[in-house]
Amino acid sequence: MLPAVQLSSVLGSVRLTSVHGPWSRAMALRHLMRGARGTLETFQPLWGGAARLRGGRFTPRDSFDCIYLAWDPVTALAEVQAMAFLTGGTFAPRTPPWVLMSVDGIVGGVLDLTDAGTLTALSTHPQEIMGPWELSADPPTQSLTRAAFDTARIAGIRYPSARHLGKGLNLVVFPDRLLASSANWLEVHDPRGNLNQRIGT
Repeated sequence: MLPAVQLSSVLGSVRLTSVHGPWSRAMALRHLMRGARGTLETFQPLWGGAARLRGGRFTPRDSFDCIYLAWDPVTALAEVQAMAFLTGGTFAPRTPPWVLMSVDGIVGGVLDLTDAGTLTALSTHPQEIMGPWELSADPPTQSLTRAAFDTARIAGIRYPSARHLGKGLNLVVFPDRLLASSANWLEVHDPRGNLNQRIGT
C-alpha cells in the first residue's frame, strides 16, 4: 500500500464506479436494538456505529460510521462468522442472534478493490486487502479508508470477501459521504414496515 501522503494524491484522481443493490446485511440483534428497549420505532438497521466502536477491516476504531454490506446472504453471514466453510459443506457455529436483511440502493463514488488497475494505482494486492487486519495496530486497509474518507469524493469501497474466498463480494459505505450526491441512497427492503430506514433522498 502506498504511504499516506501518496495515497491521498492517488485517491484524489483514481477512477471510481457506481454500484447498486440489492445487498445483504447481517446485523447483531443487540446492535439493531441499540437503545430500542423493544420498540420497533427506534430500530436502526442501517446504523454504522458498531464498526466504529470496535474497529473493522475498513473502519479505524473511534473514527466514523461504516455500513458493511455483501452481495449475497451467504457472504453476509460468513463475514460476521455466523457461518463457516469446511471441506464438504458449511458449518453454523453457536453465535448470539443475528438479523439478516436485504438492502437496496445506489452508491456512487465507490473505490473498486476488485479492479486490477485500481490495485496497481494504490500499490496493493488482494493478499493485503484480505489479510488478517486484527494482527496490526494500523492495518493497511484502515490507512486506505482514512485517506479515502478524507478525500470526501469516495462514498464506499468494494472489496473481495476474506471469509467467502473466491465467491463473495462486499461493500463498505460511509454514510457521512453518502449524502454528497443526491443520487445516493440506501434503504432496507421491508414491505411490512417493521425495519424501516432509509439514508439519502
